[in-house]
Amino acid sequence: MKRILVWFLAETDAVVALGIAIVAGVLGLLDVTTTKLADNTILLTLAVLSLAVLRDRWRGMNAEHGLTTALNEVSGRLGDLSAMRTTLLQSERALREIAAVGLLTGPREVARAHEEAREQTGRWVFKGGTGTYIRAVTLPECVRLARRDRRALTVRLEILDPTDLDACERYAVFRRSMAELTDATGETWTCDRTREEAYATVLAACWHKKRYDLLDVQIGLTSTMTTFRYDMADNRLIITQDDPRMPALMIPRESFLYASFHTELDRSLAQAKKVPLELSSTVGFGDEPTPEEVRGLFDALHLPLTLPDDHIPRIIQKAIHARNPYP
Repeated sequence: MKRILVWFLAETDAVVALGIAIVAGVLGLLDVTTTKLADNTILLTLAVLSLAVLRDRWRGMNAEHGLTTALNEVSGRLGDLSAMRTTLLQSERALREIAAVGLLTGPREVARAHEEAREQTGRWVFKGGTGTYIRAVTLPECVRLARRDRRALTVRLEILDPTDLDACERYAVFRRSMAELTDATGETWTCDRTREEAYATVLAACWHKKRYDLLDVQIGLTSTMTTFRYDMADNRLIITQDDPRMPALMIPRESFLYASFHTELDRSLAQAKKVPLELSSTVGFGDEPTPEEVRGLFDALHLPLTLPDDHIPRIIQKAIHARNPYP
């Protein structure tokens, strides 16, 4: 009964119109109505029906507005969920990248990481100070392994410009302030030593190129001192400091950081002053270059060797028989 009452109240206008029509029809059948009364009844019925139609349209408009509002709210919530999902995916990727970066603690781990990186690489990119470790270990070992496998080797080096006295002095002051008076080579860092080491790296590159024709080497000279050393092989990037006892980072090739650093090192080298090493082919020197041959080489490379003659034997020694500074 309650449901019928609710329905009746909700559809009052339709019930009233139906009732008027029934009453008018019965009166017409009994022939007790007049034409005027019938016309008025019809108009009244139409009026009631019009009200019913307007009510239904109003209800439809309200329902449509409500549905549109609900859909907009749902769409906004879906957008929030999509943004949250994107944030979660980015966070997950960042965590994976952080987990992939290895922390190397101690000289042994650093040396082992370099050894594994050299084993199968066809490319080595370096950015650092004077390239002492490159000259003593990395370059000769990479050339030896490439010769063993009869494959090409690409080397890109960015080191301090030995002709920039201010940059070399800044580097020497930094090295002295961060370490003891002498390092593992038994030498003290001075401006002249910094210049000798940089010149020796250029000489070593030319010396190895003479002995292994599949070696493609480029050197860029910079006046900007860096406190880090970047060694990039085909499968990893190793970032170290001047003290091998300090923690180092190892970034695998799969990491987006590897690609980012690759771009950084490439652009940095592109802005450095190029050493035209291809001109070294015009200069001949033996297994143990003489001071005259060394001066002739640097003249051919348009890289003035402004150190006194008594420095040249040390440059040759550092280039051909370099000592590992991090034994």
